[in-house]
Amino acid sequence: MERELKVNHLTRVEGHGAVELKLEGSQVKEIKLSFTEGPRFFEFITRERLFSEIPKIVSRICGICYVSHRLAAAKAIEDAFKTEVPEAVELMRRLLIVGEFLESHALHLYFLALPDYMGYGSVVEMAKDYPNVVRRGFKIKEVGNRIMKLLGGKTVHGEAIVAGGFTRAPEKEELELVIDWLTEILPELEATTFLFDSLEYFELESPVELEVSLENPVPSEPSDRVAVSNGLKFTKQEFEHFIKEEVSPYSTAKRSTVNGKAFRIGPLARVNRGEDFYTEETKEVLSRLKNRFPSKNPLLANLARAVEMVELAHRGVKYAERLIELLPFEPKAELEPGEFGGYGVKEAPRGVLYHHYRFSPSGHCTGANIVTPTAQLQACIEEDLKALAEKFSYLPDSQLKKRAEMLIRAYDP
Repeated sequence: MERELKVNHLTRVEGHGAVELKLEGSQVKEIKLSFTEGPRFFEFITRERLFSEIPKIVSRICGICYVSHRLAAAKAIEDAFKTEVPEAVELMRRLLIVGEFLESHALHLYFLALPDYMGYGSVVEMAKDYPNVVRRGFKIKEVGNRIMKLLGGKTVHGEAIVAGGFTRAPEKEELELVIDWLTEILPELEATTFLFDSLEYFELESPVELEVSLENPVPSEPSDRVAVSNGLKFTKQEFEHFIKEEVSPYSTAKRSTVNGKAFRIGPLARVNRGEDFYTEETKEVLSRLKNRFPSKNPLLANLARAVEMVELAHRGVKYAERLIELLPFEPKAELEPGEFGGYGVKEAPRGVLYHHYRFSPSGHCTGANIVTPTAQLQACIEEDLKALAEKFSYLPDSQLKKRAEMLIRAYDP
């Protein structure tokens, strides 16, 4: 008996998407996951633009993770012009990333994912019965926003983030505030981790074998090498040789593979190999969880986000303390344009982000390639959806659709 399941509009995800499943008995005959958005042609728009304009332009790819796009572009430009930024600039970027991840992960966990597990259709409904839980989500998200505004100039699309560094350095009093903010929410972050550890996740083992992250999987720590769970490692310059993109006939997002296989990126891939890199405080929290990493259940990406917030908050305090020691400092390195190509890789909240630019001698862009986490996630999510549909084919359509949505939502594509 054939069944066809359609979810025409995925709710509570950062992007826009739909899914179509065709089953015959317990076998999936066809699966189509489509991420739909109007073409924006950012790679074309950057052409002939002066290098200093590029971070501002590409940050508009995403309003939630604009910091990642802006920093990946800045790193690619600095790589092209053989520019090394000073320690203080690197620390400011790391602290900025802490703010970005707190805001993005809190948004996902409390406002997009949690209603599913608490039995509500939206966070608005959930807030009536659990006001303090929702208030915690707002508090964590607000701290992330404050850090981004302080360092970036604005909460969204901060213009203080430029190639070479920042347009201004923070004051000592501002950095002391950051330390206070992060210290104050540490108990809230631990509570978040234990809340998401206590939820009931349905059993699902992903068939996707490969996981990809930067060599250092802690999102705030810079790395120019990419690591694959099968032992393969490659440099940022080799990214396009190993990560292959192809146009999907049913989605406006591209479909990516490594060595012809789907792969997982994002919080679960990072946390699965992250414990050796973590602070002692985070390791202590991990030791108290009932769920264990590494895990092949894609739903535990939610718990992985909570773990990352704990780790990043602890690191954020250290970054701010070191910045105070370095004050006063110059927040920007000077760049000398040339006819070169440059590469920037970074862990965005949803996974590895890649920017590649080529320039003319005057510093104008002659070509660009941007590989987003969404493009890399499509093949992986489709494999997981197939496994889910075949394992739970006995469920009525309404329940199977709900589980499919929960799975996709865990990736926050």
